[in-house]
Amino acid sequence: MTDNKNDIKPAAVHSGHRKRMKERFFKSGAVNFADHELIEMLLYNTFPRQDTNELAHKILNEYDNNLCMLIEADPADLMFRCGLNENTAMFFSIIAELLRRYSAERYKKRTLIDSSDLAGNYAVYLLSHEKRECFYVMCLDAQSRLINSVLISKGTVAETQVYIRNVCEAVIKFNARSIILAHNHPGGSLMPSVSDIETTVSIIKMLNMIDVYVADHIIVSGDKYSSMSDKGLIKNAKAQT
Repeated sequence: MTDNKNDIKPAAVHSGHRKRMKERFFKSGAVNFADHELIEMLLYNTFPRQDTNELAHKILNEYDNNLCMLIEADPADLMFRCGLNENTAMFFSIIAELLRRYSAERYKKRTLIDSSDLAGNYAVYLLSHEKRECFYVMCLDAQSRLINSVLISKGTVAETQVYIRNVCEAVIKFNARSIILAHNHPGGSLMPSVSDIETTVSIIKMLNMIDVYVADHIIVSGDKYSSMSDKGLIKNAKAQT
């Protein structure tokens, strides 16, 4: 008896299929495979002698064909919804953690963040996996290079309390010459709320008094972002020196 909970067809049903998939992979690379095919091949590692095509489709369907939802899924949820065994659920979670660490390597300290695109992509890295609303400050040096990113507050699904004093403390601690604010909207909207705008204005007024420039405020929802600077909503008292 096996601990496999999945009713998967024997590999003999698709004799030679895995060999052809592997040959195709080494010939053309992973970029030409569909999502379900990549998941199917990942499952080869935990189901060495079984057809995994049907299970790959089931896993994707359970998460609405959304790779972000799948990668961020809790192992227990994967086991419950997809009928996966512990080894397979753990395998997906390890991949998710490796992806997060890979992203972290891309954004080491002193990375240049001098545009809304760069700021937005970094904010997505920081916030896209968060289920609750979080508020970050990216502290930058005089050349707009990242010194450090600081989690200022973490709230509920709908809101978070931002303390301007904590923002100032982060700026002083890391000797930032400018900052980029970033927070997420788990509810899905990329539009800044009235509260978002008021908070941003208050932070700008406070930091401009100590000659610190607020370059942008990025709002993240899922894997998308919007820039308040691009919308003309960031107005510092004076230009950065």
